[in-house]
Amino acid sequence: MIEIKPNANFYSLSGSSEPEERSDEYKKYRKDWMENPKKFIISNFPLHLDIEATNRCNLKCVFCDKLPYLSKDKIGDMDMGLYKKIIDEGTRYGLMGVKLSYRGEPLLHKNIVEMVRYAKNRGILDIYFNTNGMLLKEETSERLIDAGLDRISVSIDGTDPVIFERERKGAKFNTIKNNVEKLIKLRERKNVSNPKVRIQTVLLPWVDLEKYRRYWESKCDEVAAVDYKDASIRKKGIKYDWACPQLWQRMTIEWDGTIFPCNNADLRSMALGNCNEESVYESWHCPEVQKLRETHKKGRSDQIETCDGCPWRTKQIAKSMSES
Repeated sequence: MIEIKPNANFYSLSGSSEPEERSDEYKKYRKDWMENPKKFIISNFPLHLDIEATNRCNLKCVFCDKLPYLSKDKIGDMDMGLYKKIIDEGTRYGLMGVKLSYRGEPLLHKNIVEMVRYAKNRGILDIYFNTNGMLLKEETSERLIDAGLDRISVSIDGTDPVIFERERKGAKFNTIKNNVEKLIKLRERKNVSNPKVRIQTVLLPWVDLEKYRRYWESKCDEVAAVDYKDASIRKKGIKYDWACPQLWQRMTIEWDGTIFPCNNADLRSMALGNCNEESVYESWHCPEVQKLRETHKKGRSDQIETCDGCPWRTKQIAKSMSES
């Protein structure tokens, strides 16, 4: 039996960043997010798009799994015309959610607030992004609230400022903490509930999860953790009845419009085309992605060059094997 576990790399430790009032449309979106991979249902359009606002970053994190690839790629910001084209297509076909981050720090994009506002005005249900929080100044937070941002995930590993700043070079623990506190206070002053604020850590050796939860749970809506994806570990040839849920949930679009079938496609060989010339809809239904789905569905993901050795696949299979 093929094992497929949506959100298997994510752990909610306390609270929730779900909206307090969930419409029927939102409930269906989250239900489809969990059930489509398990039942191998291909929706008309990706439920969600990871749209890379920029691949620029203001930090140099020691454990960043993207640095080896960013050092070889061009650096840039997504053009607003291209962004609007992607959102407009998505709204025609039923796109539910967007995350405006992938490899870089989205707050470096000069139009990030306008990107949020445009998606919200076009009816996207779930708009969020991950940030290191250093640029989350009070003025920016207020503009994001007014633009309609639904969720924001701030990456803060552990509770020790010394270790944190050693590993996330360029970050300041107390600056980020203060920025989050100001965002929460702004939200209260405006008498609104969004954006929901998640404090999230990568599961690194020095992070005590219980201590982490106790420290942060009173300072945000949700405390969470995600698996560490070690890009240096690419174990080839692991055969296991496992399928990647992302192939039935989402796609990734980099700042220049390059389309990928998942957000772990670190090798250029997985590129499907470019949004400047092709539609996301066509890529979602293209023969290459259909072949990926069929191969995963049969439990043969090791036969796909990029999937074989994918750090995320390796981690999830290792977890499953330890549990069995």
